[in-house]
Amino acid sequence: MSLKELNKSCVLCHAHLFEEDDVVYCPVCGAPHHRECYNSIGHCALEEAHGTENQYDKLLEKNNQTKQNSRSQAPVNDAQNDVYTPGDEIFQNLPPVDFLGGVPADYIIEDGVTAKEARNFVISNTQRYIPKFKQLSKKNKSSWNFMAFFFPCEWLLSRKMYKKGIIVGLFTVIATLVSIPLNNTLLNLGFFDIKNNADIMNFFGSNLANIHWGALLAAFLGSILDFVLRIVVALLGDYWYRCHAIAKIKEIKETSDNIAEDFRKHGGVSLFLFLVGLLAVQYLPSIIALFI
Repeated sequence: MSLKELNKSCVLCHAHLFEEDDVVYCPVCGAPHHRECYNSIGHCALEEAHGTENQYDKLLEKNNQTKQNSRSQAPVNDAQNDVYTPGDEIFQNLPPVDFLGGVPADYIIEDGVTAKEARNFVISNTQRYIPKFKQLSKKNKSSWNFMAFFFPCEWLLSRKMYKKGIIVGLFTVIATLVSIPLNNTLLNLGFFDIKNNADIMNFFGSNLANIHWGALLAAFLGSILDFVLRIVVALLGDYWYRCHAIAKIKEIKETSDNIAEDFRKHGGVSLFLFLVGLLAVQYLPSIIALFI
């Protein structure tokens, strides 16, 4: 017998089963296998448990009963979220706000990840991000995120997208470093002591010969690099976060023993990482400049 199964794993290889997989069920206990896995051994991988209290269908029945009992005891947040999902505890005892931004709780964003699961992972500012997750797709990747524009490295790190945050942070530091020669020249010439805007043009008119063209070009390219980084992260940041959230939620659902705790650990916002990123892009270029 071959059917399609969701939210279960092959009992032989333990890989998660998706709708497109070819699944074979044991005729005795109903244990699901990939067809290739079943054919490779020629029988149910749990054959030794047949006829015992550890038989697959008996254990499944016990687990389902346990889950039903736990869900019946779990508090209900609102009418839209009447079915318990790991992580709901974060939103208990909060004002009756639509934390899904109008998206149905059971809406499938991608790969079996529901809007409610995404909410419980995102945790902060979910009214904005969940509708964005619904709107964005592989064909529609662009959005606009003001926080990502003004604080690209810091925002990425705070949302725990470490790799992208570090890469953007490094390019931001480089963009600042190449501007340091011009800043030092202007400092030595007294530009930063000018308090009257009318004197700025006079300053450049009289001191332009003392400013090396290479320093001007490097500063210009640094400004362009910094601006381009901000635009790219602002436009693609929400899509990157969507992909990050979906991948992490799927991983946690498949491997975690405590889904709610891992949602809090890997999701949400880290103010500490935001401050680390802010300090790094502000002061790291000056520290590096001391040694070059």
